[in-house]
Amino acid sequence: MKSYAFSLWLALTFLAACFFGVSCPACGQSLTSGGVTGTVTDPSGAAFPNATVTLKNNDTGAAASVTSNDTGAYRFALLNPGSYTVSVAAPGFSVVHQNVSVAVGQSSTVNVKLEVAASATTVEVTAQGGVLQTDNGNVSSTISPEIVENMPNPGNDLSYYVQTAPGATMNTQGGYGNSATYGISATSNLFTVDGMNENDPFLNLNNSGATNLLLGANDVQTATVVNNGYSGEYGTLAAANVNYVTKSGTNKFHGNAEYFWNGSVLNANDWFLNNSGSPRSFDNANQWAASIGGPW
Repeated sequence: MKSYAFSLWLALTFLAACFFGVSCPACGQSLTSGGVTGTVTDPSGAAFPNATVTLKNNDTGAAASVTSNDTGAYRFALLNPGSYTVSVAAPGFSVVHQNVSVAVGQSSTVNVKLEVAASATTVEVTAQGGVLQTDNGNVSSTISPEIVENMPNPGNDLSYYVQTAPGATMNTQGGYGNSATYGISATSNLFTVDGMNENDPFLNLNNSGATNLLLGANDVQTATVVNNGYSGEYGTLAAANVNYVTKSGTNKFHGNAEYFWNGSVLNANDWFLNNSGSPRSFDNANQWAASIGGPW
């Protein structure tokens, strides 16, 4: 009876994830988090059970440990995006450390092969490639904090990042969103901030003012644009699922201040104005932003 009850709970969880966009515990990630999975093997390549696997957040120092199961597999779920270190230890084997990046809505795979320990030997693997989703058909583009900070983005428009994803085209027709993906209307894009919908409930566009800009780029730590999102944590709208995760504190105090200015002197004249012999139009835009965080 308990088995049937658990199966029913799991099925309802998946249905809720598909229809309402909530997080799915069995998936290991959500609209605001990611996961780390992998397999531990011995020098011959056989599965290694009962190895201690520790995951440390390099920004906050927080750590958690699990034990590999009978097939050598382990999993860390619902992690904040950022940089982590996976450490694997077992009696008689060298400790292995490997860096891994966790992105929103994705599960990073870190497979570890143990080596027989010499005297005080530690094996450290530092290379880390891009996160590749191999267990579903999601096409995901992750915009890291460095890209968010340094990408030329006049206006600090959050919806600007959608245009960097594969299949996205800029939409110049007013009232129908900023970009379309793989030919699907921009009214089918879903914007979320920390897991909460940021869409206009009437027009189904990004929630914005008269400028149709979603402001607040300096508030964002990372952004993920997911196309073809049919895994459990998506399923609300058919086009791009654009997920923003806001900045959070670390073990050190940090912050920034930004000021952007754009004026007529920096802009070329419009082609139509040039053609009619008219001067370029007046433009004067001032934007500023600041943030601070720390171990509070």
